[in-house]
Amino acid sequence: MITYVPNYYSRFKCIADKCRHTCCKGWEIDVDEDSLKRYQTHPEIMEKIEDGSYILQGDEERCPFLREDNLCQMIIDHGEDFICNICKDHPRFRNYHEDYIEMGLGLCCEAVCDLVIDNRDTFELVPPKALSDAITAMNERDVDILERFARVSGGLVLAAQESLDMYKDMECLDSSWQKVLARIDIGTNASEFIREQSIEFENIAVYYLYRYPAIPAFAVEASLFIARAAMAIGGDVIASIKAAARMYSSEVEYSDLNMDTIYDVFEEVT
Repeated sequence: MITYVPNYYSRFKCIADKCRHTCCKGWEIDVDEDSLKRYQTHPEIMEKIEDGSYILQGDEERCPFLREDNLCQMIIDHGEDFICNICKDHPRFRNYHEDYIEMGLGLCCEAVCDLVIDNRDTFELVPPKALSDAITAMNERDVDILERFARVSGGLVLAAQESLDMYKDMECLDSSWQKVLARIDIGTNASEFIREQSIEFENIAVYYLYRYPAIPAFAVEASLFIARAAMAIGGDVIASIKAAARMYSSEVEYSDLNMDTIYDVFEEVT
């Protein structure tokens, strides 16, 4: 079965100890069965596993193998091939189709945010494959980005207050996201902000169209809300967009409860 990936995929590399928002803390880490079998002869590893998951440490819920310098003790001792599947695979995602797979990289990872948002090439798949109508429409850079948003969403978008209320009602995984939500001013018009960073927001919208092809209106909602969150964060514009995109992805995409809400809302309006 053939696997397609975005044209930036091959440039991804984990930045390990240089990452300011490590995926090795604050996340439940389930160990796959093959890795558990491999670890049976390593009591120093097995003592850090309970009910098939690593026993997270302290208030930050750090992986027990994450050192103070944010390097992985298991990789240092045994090499990258020794770590469990979820650690090897993150932040990749896959959409399975009848005779092919579409694979990508999740925006919850700050290295992926750099890669996706800084990308200046229009989105393509490798090996080459026809894109969806929605992604093709978003790739039309001679068309105003807000017009592209309207085409992709069919004009079906949430009102600003309705949108903000939806996120405030969602499960919160990190209190810093709540602080951003509290600073969002729904009276601020994000249109010019989006237009001035049109390539960055095109890249964000295409990411969501690629990952969630069944709910294209969600891609527009995500892009609009990330713009409002970036404006609330303030400071350097591109850095604020990346921070908002990473936080949004972590909070919304990586909570089953929150994605249930997204599907409930956007399957109704799509």
